[in-house]
Amino acid sequence: MKIVYSHDVPFFLAHGGSQTYIENVMREMAVLGETVEPERWWDECQTGDILHYIGRAPIANVHLAHEKGFKVVMTELMDMTASRTPLQLKIQRILIRQVRRLMPSLVTRLSWESFRAVDALIFCSPIEAAVAHDLFNADTSRSHYVGLGIDAAMIRALAEPAPEGDYLVSVATIAPRKNTILLAEAARHARIPVRFLGKPYAEDDAYFRQFTALVDGQSVRYDGFVSPEEKCQILRRARGFALLSRFETGCIAVHEASAAGLPLFLSDLPWAARGYPGAQHLKLCPLGSPSAIAGRLSEFYAGAHRARGQNFPVQSWGEVAEQIRAVYTSILKGKVA
Repeated sequence: MKIVYSHDVPFFLAHGGSQTYIENVMREMAVLGETVEPERWWDECQTGDILHYIGRAPIANVHLAHEKGFKVVMTELMDMTASRTPLQLKIQRILIRQVRRLMPSLVTRLSWESFRAVDALIFCSPIEAAVAHDLFNADTSRSHYVGLGIDAAMIRALAEPAPEGDYLVSVATIAPRKNTILLAEAARHARIPVRFLGKPYAEDDAYFRQFTALVDGQSVRYDGFVSPEEKCQILRRARGFALLSRFETGCIAVHEASAAGLPLFLSDLPWAARGYPGAQHLKLCPLGSPSAIAGRLSEFYAGAHRARGQNFPVQSWGEVAEQIRAVYTSILKGKVA
């Protein structure tokens, strides 16, 4: 089969999890013997069997793709929405119903109908399918949970033994959504060493400059963007992993930390509280002031040590691709995926 992948944000504008997801799924799908291509918007002769959107599929494109004979798959990233409180979701559900009744043209622009028009929905977090059904009436018979993965070689490398260091590690883009500054300020309050790995979207970004001003080489250590080999070394020697994101659709860095056997210090929000049901060593922290978080961070650090084996089961990108291919195969056979 031939699969065409589409994504609405160019990688040169914003790197991150979507880029990693697409690159790895495309690579592993080709390893499985399938033909893969990125969407060539300028090429009126491009053909394929499956059009797979990473992110919201425009409803007009879904209809056009069906007319051209494509089956359409949508991997919807509901990170912000799925991390709202039950009350916030209830209010949003009421607002959506009112918009559907009073402003149908806005419904079209927001492509809410895509949740029922596509041939299959894939969610990367176990909590998101239910939210999509509740808010957008997503077809549950076409919904699938296929979790994130990491490279098979990295899984093996992260399992190797290493002497324990004196630090926690945080791997993330240096950006407001990741709450990097909040974690750095808490680390300084607690006098707990945290090594930050990752890069900003732009070197002159104001948020990045605020973060680098907090780097003191003691509590806040910044390694920048490192090679996979160096990242594995740093993860293996860490005592634990910390991330205070406001929202995530899963998180590849959390999966890497789990593969290394690290205990997790994460935001007390749905993406973390219900997104890793198999986690054995997970401490949830309410988002508040740096001083309030510092106390919880100190408690976590005092008992944090790398364990033998994974914190929760982590699969390879090859296994992820096999599960996605099974969805493709099903809808091409005319079955409800």
